[in-house]
Amino acid sequence: MPKPKYRIIKFWMWPIWILALLTTAKSFKDNPVIGAKLLNRLGLHISRVFIARGITWLRWWLLSPLLKRSYRKDFHTNGFVIIPDFLDTSVVQAIREEIKTHARETRAMTQGNTDTQRILLDTSALHGKPMLKNLCYSNALINALRYGAATFSIPLLYVQRIRNGFHAGKQDPQKTMHADTFHPTMKAWLFLEDVTPEKGPFTYVPGSQRLTTKRIKWEYQRSCSAASNPDGYSEKGSFRASAEDLKAMGLPDSTGVCVSAGTLVIANTNGFHGRGMAESGSSRLEIWAYNRPNPFNPFPGLPFRFVAHLKNHALKTFWRRKDKVAKHKGSKSSWHLIKASEMTDFDA
Repeated sequence: MPKPKYRIIKFWMWPIWILALLTTAKSFKDNPVIGAKLLNRLGLHISRVFIARGITWLRWWLLSPLLKRSYRKDFHTNGFVIIPDFLDTSVVQAIREEIKTHARETRAMTQGNTDTQRILLDTSALHGKPMLKNLCYSNALINALRYGAATFSIPLLYVQRIRNGFHAGKQDPQKTMHADTFHPTMKAWLFLEDVTPEKGPFTYVPGSQRLTTKRIKWEYQRSCSAASNPDGYSEKGSFRASAEDLKAMGLPDSTGVCVSAGTLVIANTNGFHGRGMAESGSSRLEIWAYNRPNPFNPFPGLPFRFVAHLKNHALKTFWRRKDKVAKHKGSKSSWHLIKASEMTDFDA
């Protein structure tokens, strides 16, 4: 007999599923409350979208001194802001040289034919790398990222390398335009090399983060059927948008962010974005930042760095637990360990 989709008999889970409505939880598949067709027809998803948006705007207002007004204007008009020459050429080169010496924990995820390789920039990774450490402790960088995420908390920071066509396989699903979740979130890229069209630049649909009438209608329609969407991502709360969807919402074509080394890009990934199409074998190197605070918390959080250290420790503990589970099953975890040299050979 097939298992019920939401395992309704697990009555002890219902308080957790209900309380999750006030968190970043987004999966229509895993949470029977978030995924309930009737509740979403009555406006559950759209209500979460509106409330989260209003609270995030309150936090942006509170944190507005952290980012220059012209940059804030670009960020809210286009959904992303480009800050050129954030690092000068000599600093970029020095950081690249430090990355080459990394020999500690390095991980990768394979999606389609693309590998995303990362080094978490925690205390151990920064040891003996003064330029990288200065960058990660830089108020100019951290404050800009804080504003983008609408929180005082320090984001997760990584060295990231995107390797296109690294495997034989299907197209990278991250190359389809998508919104990460139902509320504003922040991702940022500080590029450590020039990004050309051939390298698959970060791509964004300008203005797609705005909550227009057409976007609200599209979100509502998607929410009513998302739990049964077979694309593997929309059902988990990251809605995919086709060219027809974007046209129906009155949105422009996507823009590939081709920039020179040392440029910082901060984006609200509630807007539609993805990786640009790239030549097989190409790659790009960057410092990547991510922060997704609780959208229903009106307080901008605490600026204490020890909280960031705790988050880094918890993340590494989680990864190692996943490694053990995967090893027991005779497989490898989604974010699996690789040799550091597989990532740091970018000048080879």
